[in-house]
Amino acid sequence: MMLRSLTQLTFTILITLFAVVVFSQPNFSDGYEAAKSGNAKKAVKIWQPLAQKGDTAAQYSLAWMYESGQGIQQDNKKAAYWYRKSAEKGNSAAQFVLATMYAKGKGVKQDNLKALRLFKLAAKQGDAISQYQVAYYYHHGIATKIDFTKAITWYQKAAQQHHILAQITLGNMYLTGKGVIQDHKKAIQWYESAANQKNALAQYQLAHMYEHAFGTKQNHNKAIELYTLSAKNSHSQAAYKLGLIFESGIGTEVDFKQANFWYRKAALQGNANAQFKLGKLSEVGNGTEKNIQRAVEWYTEAARRDHAQAHYQLAYIYEHGDQYSTNISKNLTKALQHYQQSSALNNPLAHAKLAYFYEHGIQTNVDKSQAISLYEQASQPWAKLRLEHLKKHKKCLETATTQLFSVLIRCSNRSLLSTKIKQQSIKALQEDPQSWSDSYFTGAIIKGSSKLIINYTREDAFAQAMYTFVGRNDPELIVRIKNDLSKRYGEPVSNKGNVTTGPASFHWVLKDKIIINVFRAWPDTTTFVEYVYPEHFNLQKVQQKQSNNKLFLPQE
Repeated sequence: MMLRSLTQLTFTILITLFAVVVFSQPNFSDGYEAAKSGNAKKAVKIWQPLAQKGDTAAQYSLAWMYESGQGIQQDNKKAAYWYRKSAEKGNSAAQFVLATMYAKGKGVKQDNLKALRLFKLAAKQGDAISQYQVAYYYHHGIATKIDFTKAITWYQKAAQQHHILAQITLGNMYLTGKGVIQDHKKAIQWYESAANQKNALAQYQLAHMYEHAFGTKQNHNKAIELYTLSAKNSHSQAAYKLGLIFESGIGTEVDFKQANFWYRKAALQGNANAQFKLGKLSEVGNGTEKNIQRAVEWYTEAARRDHAQAHYQLAYIYEHGDQYSTNISKNLTKALQHYQQSSALNNPLAHAKLAYFYEHGIQTNVDKSQAISLYEQASQPWAKLRLEHLKKHKKCLETATTQLFSVLIRCSNRSLLSTKIKQQSIKALQEDPQSWSDSYFTGAIIKGSSKLIINYTREDAFAQAMYTFVGRNDPELIVRIKNDLSKRYGEPVSNKGNVTTGPASFHWVLKDKIIINVFRAWPDTTTFVEYVYPEHFNLQKVQQKQSNNKLFLPQE
């Protein structure tokens, strides 16, 4: 709600309104002259007895002195008292000021209904500001039901007296069709009325109409002319709009220097979008010197004003700081913080990046549930793939039972298994992310074994683990291994061959679909223990047929 506080200028204007009273009452005139010369105490001393005798001009003036604290101790309650006395005698200025006091709860108990009644009294006497306030109350349903018809009536009364906000509001209503039948030509008429009074917002709105051909033929030159007037009139959004126009070449030639000029003008007025744009132009070097440090400074300014994209750009820069040739240091802590803030401002790109940080525990604890929640809000194709993977992994954890190195192998991946294996002081023989498998020497840790090979899919999901137990003329080795496994998994579901002579094997099918195979050839009694997750094992074979290159990316 637009409420006007009284100033010395307002006081002078209102005194002029009482000219007939002023100059017909020498005592009041003496008070006026005293106030005008700066002797407020003398003015109060003159006006107090006149006010008590019912002089409406003195009552209003004394109220103003109490409100402003000039010539007497500031007292809003006494100010309201004397404004009320003057208002009751039909003084429209007093009615307006007392209405604002009820609206704000200043010197009186806040009461919008009383405020509306007083605004109406002043409005009916032709006070344009009060007419605007009455319209505003009906428009927004303050102390009354929303009534667009009455709102339009009062806005028009104020607008016809050149009230700028009333004119702009009418323009907005006719532009959007809210509360009235949409009429872009009428919107232009009201915007023009306000723009002719050199109002920056009206100039901006009128430019918007010409740019988008609302109620008139499209005229980019006229739009640029009006945006320029508005921007020179300190309207930051108009300056930002000019930056967009010159950067993109809409209705004119692309001119990055002009874009920088107008973005800078808007940015220095605190326009976060313009600050972000200056950051982008500085980062890529369009219309200005390429300077990542300056880009960070502008992004930071925009981020302070809760600009989601600026937070995202800062996060990306801090995440990949080592890729820049200048003095930007990689800082994952700052990257996390800015991704968090960008995500909190509902940036879908940030949702995905923040989810990745939670998924992998980058500068924070691993939180798969939070990662899933954020991936669900993201829009990037890779994020949807990660979401599918995490949901599948979550479901896997609910049903998987078979463990190696305290890891549920059906749900495990290369990174996790590698970490857990090394924690048990098992030496890696080969670990290569470009290879389909890793191998380890297990002899020092797992009695009788010599080697462990683990196979992975192209996505590094577990597919197969194969232990080697070296045997020389030891037919009972396979039996001992089988018995050890039976203690953990129960008896095998099938077996083949003769354990005393020739090839032999045992097979388990576990509840979580892991298959264990124990087998040997002959005459060498070296025995192999194989853990297989068939779904991933078969996938690996398909992928190897596509290309034996582990890093090969098939076309979508």
